[in-house]
Amino acid sequence: MYDILAQPMTRIAGVGAALEKRLLTRGIACMGDLLLHLPKDYVDDRHVSAIAHLQDGVSSRIIGRIISKQARGFGRNRQVMIRLADDSGQIALNFFHSGYMMSDARLSEGREISVRGVAEHWKGYLQMSHPEWCVTESFNPGFQPVYASLAGLGGKRIGNIIRQILSLMPANARSPLDALLQEQFHFPTLIEAFKRIHHPDELGRDGLVRAEARLKSEEIIIYLHLMRQKKKAAVCSAVCLNDEKQSSALHDSFPFPLTDAQNSAWSDISADLQSGSRMHRLLQGDVGAGKTWIAALAMARAAGSGAQAALLAPTEVLANQHAETLHELFSPLGIEVALLTGSTRAKARREMLARLQSGALQLIVGTHALLTEDVLFDHLALALVDEQHRFGVKQRWALAEKQNEGKKAVHLLGMTATPIPRSLALALYGDMDLSIMRGMPPGRKPVETRVIAAEKMKPMADGMQRILDADGRIYWIVPRIDEDEDGVSVDQRVELLKGYFPDANVIGLHGRMKGKDKNGALNAFSTGECKILVSTTVVEVGVNVPEARLIVIEQAEAYGLAQLHQLRGRVGRSSEQGYCMLVAGSEASEGSMARLKKMVNTHDGLELAEADLAIRGGGDAVGTRQHGEAGFRLLDMSEDAALIRQWHENLPDFTPTEAMQRFWRPFAESTD
Repeated sequence: MYDILAQPMTRIAGVGAALEKRLLTRGIACMGDLLLHLPKDYVDDRHVSAIAHLQDGVSSRIIGRIISKQARGFGRNRQVMIRLADDSGQIALNFFHSGYMMSDARLSEGREISVRGVAEHWKGYLQMSHPEWCVTESFNPGFQPVYASLAGLGGKRIGNIIRQILSLMPANARSPLDALLQEQFHFPTLIEAFKRIHHPDELGRDGLVRAEARLKSEEIIIYLHLMRQKKKAAVCSAVCLNDEKQSSALHDSFPFPLTDAQNSAWSDISADLQSGSRMHRLLQGDVGAGKTWIAALAMARAAGSGAQAALLAPTEVLANQHAETLHELFSPLGIEVALLTGSTRAKARREMLARLQSGALQLIVGTHALLTEDVLFDHLALALVDEQHRFGVKQRWALAEKQNEGKKAVHLLGMTATPIPRSLALALYGDMDLSIMRGMPPGRKPVETRVIAAEKMKPMADGMQRILDADGRIYWIVPRIDEDEDGVSVDQRVELLKGYFPDANVIGLHGRMKGKDKNGALNAFSTGECKILVSTTVVEVGVNVPEARLIVIEQAEAYGLAQLHQLRGRVGRSSEQGYCMLVAGSEASEGSMARLKKMVNTHDGLELAEADLAIRGGGDAVGTRQHGEAGFRLLDMSEDAALIRQWHENLPDFTPTEAMQRFWRPFAESTD
C-alpha cells in the first residue's frame, strides 16, 4: 500500500513537472501526501432546488438547460453570461475574465448542466456569479468535500486529483495496523478511512470521527514506537563534565540573578552532566523565560571540561541570534563561538570544520548544516537542539550521534518554548526527562492583551502611529499566504498598511520565501529599516526584536491558545510595555470569543495550554485544524490529547515498517 502512496504526483493525469514542483513547495511530494490534505468542510448536495425557490444569499444546487450564452468585452476582461432554465424559471450565470468558456462544447445551448452557487436578485432578475458547474451526467448527489486551496490550485481541482488517487488504490490495499485497529477498536482500514473522509456516503459525525481517528492513530503509534526505541538507545554511559570553573564564571557575569525556575533547571542539567550517564533531557520554558542562559551554562561546562558543544537551531535567523547572544556571553571568558549555516562561505567552512575536527574550536552554533557528513568533532560531549519539535526524530538525534570512534556518548539537551501540558509532554517526549521553567526574567512586563472585533481595526491606526513615532515596531499576523485561500493574505495586508503608513516601509514575510529573502525581511525589521512586518506564523519562534511593541493577529480564533501565546511572546521583550491585539473574524462563535478572552488575563503559557486542552476537548470532525504546529502531519496536541494519551498508555506490540515511517515522517523536518 505504501508503495502506491509514495508514487509521484506526475502519475496523475494533468499533473506535469511544473505543477509537481509547485506542490513540492507545499510539502506534497507524493500521492499519499495529498490524501492528507483533508477537507475543511462538506456541502450537502443531496437535494436539487428549483430555480424559482432559490433564496438570496443561500448556496444551492440547481440543474437546468442552457438557453443562451453570450460574451461582453474583450481580452482578459471578457465576461460570459449564460442563461439557465428549468421548469420553474430562469437564472443568469455570470463568469468574469472567462472568455475561454465561449468555446467550451460542454456549455453549448441546449446542454443540461448542474450548478452550485449563491443566488441573488439584481434589477428584478436572479443571478449567480462564478458558480461551480459540471455537466449533469458528471454530477453525483451526496456530501461533497470542500478543500482549502493549495499551491495555486482551487478546491475543486484538488478534489478531482484526490478522486484520481483513490481510484488507483487497490481494494485490497492494507496497512500492517489495519487488523489490530479493526479487531480492538472497530476502526476502518487505512484506505477505507481515506475514502470515508474524502467521499462520505453520508455525513455521520461518528463515521467521520472514527475515520480521522484511524489516520491519527497510525501517526501517533509510529511516533511513540520511535520514541521508545530512542529511549532505550539513550541509556548508556557518557563523559562526566564536572569542571565548574567556566560555568561558574559565566554565572557570575550574568546581569541578573537566575530565577528560581532557572536555578531548578540548571540543577537538573548540571547533575545530568556530572552523572556519567547520558543526559537526555527536554527543557521546556515559556517564551522569554531565559532558556538561552541555561544553554550557555551547559556549553560553558563542556568547554571548561575540555570538550565540545554544538547548538542546533531550525533556521538561520535563530542560529544567528543565538550566535550573537553566546558571543557576548563567552567573549569575556576568552571562549570562541562559531556559526555554521548554509550561507557560510566555502573557505570559512573548510577552516571551521578543520578546527572542529582538531578540537581547536569548542563551541559552535548552526542549522542543518551541522548535520552533514563532513562535519566531524574531536570530542563532542554536548548537543543542544533548540525548538527541537521543529526537527524530525532522526534529525534531532543526528547531532548527538556525531562522534569519532572511541569516544563516549553525547549528552542531548532539547529546548522548546511550545507550552505543552505536562501530562501530554510526558507522552510526546517519553524518551526524555523533563525540566519545566515557568515565569519571566526580571524587568519584563506582561504583554497587555485585548480582543477586538474585525470592524474595530480602523481605530487602531492612531495607536499604531504612536508606537511608530516612539521608534517602536509592529508585527501584523495574517492566517494565509495566498489571496486564493481563505482569509486575508500577506500581500493584501501589505498593500493596505502601506496606504495607512507610507513611511513605515511595510514588508511581507512568509514560509515560502527563499531563505535569503526571509533573512532580508527579518534583518530589515530588526535594524528598523522596516517598521511594520506583515507575516504568517513563521515568526512564531526564534525572532528577537526588542523594539517590537505591538503584535496584531487577524482571525485569532483560528489558532490554539498556546500558539497565540508564542506569537504574543514576539513583543514585550524589553522594559517597554508590549501590546497584543487579537482580532476576531466576523464569523467567530461565542465559544471562540470566550477562549480568546482567556488570553487577556493569563500570561503563563502552560496554564493557557491546559485551558486550551480543557476548552477544545475532542475537537470537531471537520473545520479548521491546527495540526502541524508541533510537526505532526494530522495530530493536534490540543484536540487529540485523549488519543495521544490512549496510545501512550496502551501502545500495541508492533514494529513500524520503513515504508510507514517514510510516509508519516514523524515530526516534520524544518528547513532554513
